Amino acid sequence: MTSIKTHKFPPLTGAKRSFGVVALFALIGTSLVACGGNAVPPGTTNASYSNLSTGAKTQTRAKPAPVRRTPSKKTKTPPKKTAALPFVPLAADTLAGLSEKAVVAKLGEPELIRSEGQTMVWQYRSSECSFDMFFMPVSKTGAKSDNREVRHMLARKRRGNDRISVQACLDQVRKERRSQG
Repeated sequence: MTSIKTHKFPPLTGAKRSFGVVALFALIGTSLVACGGNAVPPGTTNASYSNLSTGAKTQTRAKPAPVRRTPSKKTKTPPKKTAALPFVPLAADTLAGLSEKAVVAKLGEPELIRSEGQTMVWQYRSSECSFDMFFMPVSKTGAKSDNREVRHMLARKRRGNDRISVQACLDQVRKERRSQG
């Protein structure tokens, strides 16, 4: 069995211990002196670094008094009277069967148009929901036609899984578009 050797340091005597304490305080003191520097009193500007080292007083600039301008004409203009136009809801049922041009006239240009085969999907968005309109060809013979009409509408919340009605989403879209101009 091997034994582990341990080194024992002799205890410090009074002279060696005091030298270590003095050296520690000297190290801390020199570190703190370097942080002191030329302190600038609060509210003053350190414009000239050389003057600070000689002990000269720092100068502060007084802020100029605010200039109040009075109107040259002392006529009061009456405030303009504006009337808020009430929001008139557009029934979602009235959009069914409309052409693309008629929908643009009622709702404006959509934010997104995508094609799914012969069906065109127009998307209008508010901050809370997306409103989709599905345009399908008018031709009943199966021939390809550029004339399309609204056949289906769909609304969904943009965040979460909550339901929203087509009418509620259409109203939100129209209100936000109206407020944006």
